[in-house]
Order: sequence, then C-alpha cells, then structure tokens
Amino acid sequence: MTEPRLPATTSDAVDAQRAYYRETAGTYDAMRECEAEHGTALALIVPYLARLGSASVLDTGCGTGRAMRAIASALPGVRVHGNDPSPELLRVATEQHGIPASALDCAGSDPLPYADGSFDAVIATGIMHHVPDPGAVVAEMLRVARQAIFISDCNIYGSGRLPVRLAKLALARVGLLRPLNRMRRGGHDWFESEGDGVVWSYSVFDSRGQIAAACAETLVIPTAPRPSAAMPMLQSTHCLVCGFKERLPDVE
Repeated sequence: MTEPRLPATTSDAVDAQRAYYRETAGTYDAMRECEAEHGTALALIVPYLARLGSASVLDTGCGTGRAMRAIASALPGVRVHGNDPSPELLRVATEQHGIPASALDCAGSDPLPYADGSFDAVIATGIMHHVPDPGAVVAEMLRVARQAIFISDCNIYGSGRLPVRLAKLALARVGLLRPLNRMRRGGHDWFESEGDGVVWSYSVFDSRGQIAAACAETLVIPTAPRPSAAMPMLQSTHCLVCGFKERLPDVE
C-alpha cells in the first residue's frame, strides 16, 4: 500500500491544513473533546485576565470558538473577539454555538488584521504547531496586545523516552533538530498527524525567548493531564506560556 504523499511546498502544506478544517468542520468539536490541556490552560488564563482587569480579548485561530465561549462565560463583561482562516469552522461557531458573526473575522494570524494594541490580551490555543512560522504569529500577537499574550500548545521536548527528549533538546540548542527532522521527512519541515492534519514540530519553549524579550514577566505552566511537572520543558507534553507586558499587580 502506497503511503500518501506529503504536500510539496509550505504553501501546499498550509492549503492542506485548511482543507482538513473544511473536511472536518462538522465533527471538529467532537474530535477535540478529549483535549484537556487547553481546558486547563483556559482555567488558568481567566484569573490572569481578571487580575489584569482586561476588557477585551482576541482569540487568534479561534476555530469554532471554544476559548471565546469559555472566557465569555467566565468573564461576562469582557469583549471577546476571534479570527480564523477557516470559514467552515467560523460557520460552526455562529450556527452551532451562537457566537455573533460581528465578533469573528475570517483571517489568518500572520498578519493579524488589527491595529497595534487593539486588544488587552491575545490568546492562541493549539495553533502554533499548525503554522510554518510561529515566530511571526507571536510577533503579531505581541503587536496587537496591550497587556498580555497567552499560548497553549504542545512541547516536543516533553514527549518520548527520556533519552529522546534530551536528544531533541540538545539538537535544538545547536540548531540541528530542524535540519535532522527535514532529512527524516524527505525534505519537508511538516508531517501529517492522524486526527490533527498537517503539523510542524513545535514547543512553547521555542517561543519563550521571543516573548520574554518583549514582556516584563513571563511564565510557563505545565498543562498536561498528569501530576505537576518539576521540569516542564522535559516532563510536560503541553504547556501554557504567559507573557505580561508589565509586572503582574499584587494580589490583594
């Protein structure tokens, strides 16, 4: 049996992922019911938004609006907006979940179609491993956010046997992980994951330095459904990274 061929170019890979969303829009929510990591991340994000006094939040790559609904339910006074390049997923958000079309834009995350500092906070849950240039998306999030950004995503250095995790981290530190993966994948930076479409190898820790350079305070919190990790970079398969442009206000 011949294995399916990977998309040939980065543009083809992006198109293939959008086709995946188009084909799975009707079952998209059901396919992700078991993804507890993003629910854990949202439960952590909400208190930070309240602590900051955030009045507006952008969910970039909002899909069917899961994070938008969670924030709107927990913080009714906050204006929540979303953008996503898939019209099919946005249709589910409006038709099945009642999110107003006026709160949604059919647009990608690089660039974001908003002026500098348009929102108090910008969040992204599970999109970074589906984009070819996470750094560009993070830069746009930082540009649009006045107070903070939050990224919930996977951590490739926290999966596999310990020697594999250490090897991936060491190779990444010297700039060899991506070339090695490209060689393993027949010259591609991406691969196809069953149930998740086209995927790029990614860790939230790859974005931490960029976020720390633009923020006064940065936190990384493990969100994988297991006991809290003492060393999340090597022990947690999913994490939430938070970047605050000013030091967090003290809790009274």
